[in-house]
Amino acid sequence: MLFLVGRLIMKTKLETFINKNLPEVLKTYTTMSLGDRSKYIGASDIGSCLRKGYLSKTREVEYSMEQHIVFERGHLTEALVAKMLEGTPCKQQVEVTGKAQNGHAIKAHIDFVVDWGKECVVVEAKSTSFPVDEPYESWILQVQMQMGLLQSQCNGKKVRGYVLAIDVNTGWYKSFEVLQNKVLFNLAMNNAEALSQALLDQEEPEASIELYCSKCPFKGDCPAITKGCVEQLPKEIIEIVKKIASLSKVEKEIKSLKKQLLEFMESTNISLVRADDFTVSLMKKKGKKSVDLEMLKEMAPDIYSQVECYDRGYSYLQVV
Repeated sequence: MLFLVGRLIMKTKLETFINKNLPEVLKTYTTMSLGDRSKYIGASDIGSCLRKGYLSKTREVEYSMEQHIVFERGHLTEALVAKMLEGTPCKQQVEVTGKAQNGHAIKAHIDFVVDWGKECVVVEAKSTSFPVDEPYESWILQVQMQMGLLQSQCNGKKVRGYVLAIDVNTGWYKSFEVLQNKVLFNLAMNNAEALSQALLDQEEPEASIELYCSKCPFKGDCPAITKGCVEQLPKEIIEIVKKIASLSKVEKEIKSLKKQLLEFMESTNISLVRADDFTVSLMKKKGKKSVDLEMLKEMAPDIYSQVECYDRGYSYLQVV
């Protein structure tokens, strides 16, 4: 709980303790379960930006409390999947190893391996904030490396895998089967070789634009993101950008709360309600008439080509 005193927000003693204790506990937990990640290349290092993988092993990273808590959703997801697989011949955090050509250690810690005797099934749990129709490329490369390294250590058994994506907030989940693919495995291993050589040479690999760039702790000086930036903004404008970035979390929370309120009012057939000093109205707007462009294109391509046009477009800001 936060107490507002004047313009200062005072934290309770419990929050002060948590802010100090949680990062230390998580660091110890990570070291105990995964070892010193700066000493080896993991399967999660090679699926996305190699610069991020390099810097995460060569720079000390300090995450905010919000980021620490968000990261823990992954462990909550793993705990849920463990219950889903209960009763099967399943092992958790199975370590499989390999080596780069320069001798650098490669280790993959597989979330779950279900050994059915004649085949082993890899299950990689992924936490997501929204439904996804297809698995991300980074997920696929991670599982390809896991399956390839496991294949060499499982005495000729068939190996296949799944990515199990879960949104713990809504209950949505979906599994994606991943079959071994030599081309993709080689791509994953080539990325591992490139990262291992970069670490040996102490030279940053080339950065790449990825889905999670906005959450990268090294985005501030990333050449892929800042490419084309003409100059640093004036100090006053920088403060505006910081304010926008900080309020974006509030904006997302407002959208989520409005959705909950809307669903409640619709499900209870309430259109107007008092909430202390506030009045909440459920507003409904009739849909506008429109033309199904795909159907028009299919039924009357000549007419479609004559009426096709583009709108004027619009400008918007993206703060990464």
